[in-house]
Amino acid sequence: MRYFVKAFLRSRHASTTMIFGLAVFAILAALGTAIDYAVLQRAKRTTQDALDSAVLAAAIINNSNEGELKKLAGEAFKENLKGTDLDAKITAFKYDQKARTVKATARGSYDPVIMQLFGFKDLPYSVKADAIKAADGTLEVALVLDNTWSMSASVGGTPKIDVLKTAAQSLVSTILTKDNKDYVKIAVVPYADYVNVGMGNRSASWVSVGADYATTSAKTCTTVSTATQCTGGTKGTCTGTQDGVPYTYSCWIVAQTCKTVNVTPYQSCSGGTTTNYKWYGCVKNQVASSKLVMPDPTGAYAGILQTSQTCLNPILPLSNDATVVTNSIKNLVVNISSYKPETYIPAGMIWGVNTLTPPAPFTEGKPYDKNNKEPRKTIVLMTDGANTLYANTSGGIAVANATQVAVTYSDQIRVCDYAKSKNIEIYTIGFDVTDATALKTLKACATDAQHYFDAKSSADLIKAFETIGGKLSKVRLTG
Repeated sequence: MRYFVKAFLRSRHASTTMIFGLAVFAILAALGTAIDYAVLQRAKRTTQDALDSAVLAAAIINNSNEGELKKLAGEAFKENLKGTDLDAKITAFKYDQKARTVKATARGSYDPVIMQLFGFKDLPYSVKADAIKAADGTLEVALVLDNTWSMSASVGGTPKIDVLKTAAQSLVSTILTKDNKDYVKIAVVPYADYVNVGMGNRSASWVSVGADYATTSAKTCTTVSTATQCTGGTKGTCTGTQDGVPYTYSCWIVAQTCKTVNVTPYQSCSGGTTTNYKWYGCVKNQVASSKLVMPDPTGAYAGILQTSQTCLNPILPLSNDATVVTNSIKNLVVNISSYKPETYIPAGMIWGVNTLTPPAPFTEGKPYDKNNKEPRKTIVLMTDGANTLYANTSGGIAVANATQVAVTYSDQIRVCDYAKSKNIEIYTIGFDVTDATALKTLKACATDAQHYFDAKSSADLIKAFETIGGKLSKVRLTG
């Protein structure tokens, strides 16, 4: 080879020089073409990556409006190409709501440096991306939802409870579809002070509740010969709060002057009335050694026999029926008659865990997976306020003072830590919460900072549930 090269260089024939010139030109052309081709492929890969990310961004959002999804994808695509000199654009976009697929095509062109010497300009290229979202394997979700009286207050002109219903139903429609109902189950755990486990569970082994009964008080009569007589005073309007919700009532702002006067004697009788006690599904908390007992207790929960209901909507155990789950959310109420409950978050969390665990009280959940994948167990805890109650030594609920409410927050963290010890994933959402301790505890309860949401407005709450729905859905590229 060395011999032939030296011979070529020694040659002075015109034909040899011409061949050399043509060879150099061909070599340079090939080299330039290779460089332009490499740059073109790099541009195509960059555009493909940008389109993949844009399609995934559209797929993860719970929105069925194709126009809005296309706009979102376009903005994400443009943002992904920022800092490059590429002029690619999304030229086709399709969202199939039934198949839950997002498909897009992007086109661009490359202006070559060397190849334009040979007449090649604006080399076009195109890329495609498809994404599909479906439930992430076997999924069990407990929606632990605040339906205390404070949820009757309005934010932006809409009652909080109605905003919650909209947001929670949106999450359900995202993760529980007709195609994946064999792999997804959702429980709804409304909580206020006491939790309602459902009257249908009265005979369950994990509930201890006696028979309904009635009492009749003895009738007694006495002779009355005096009365209290009041004069003067000024009536006005006073204000108070119930679970953080202000209310007004008529009151004496200047006290009356009262005195006892004699009246014609008469008989005054009391008693002789019948009072009925029944079970409405309410259960006490379990307390041992002044501490709240964690989920999966060995003993039964004590049912409360009472004259009127002091727990709201019953728990819905894990279900894969989207209609049943949605109706459970739609039917949430914040009061029954004069009963306007305050907030005790630990009970909601305990029963959220109880719905996910395979042992009683509820048995619909599959056994734990140490990796929390098959199944993936998740709690979504939402509240709009601070704890105002505590569990006394008998398991009953009472209004808390500063010392007692500190114990309640400690119990809340203990339940969250218990759930985490089982590798249950926890999302927490504070809705219009201003109490610093409440927010701090919610953040500590969440799996990590990315699982915590501080929703200041109705739009924030809806966005939080949309984000969680997207994270609980498995979004993957298909092409």
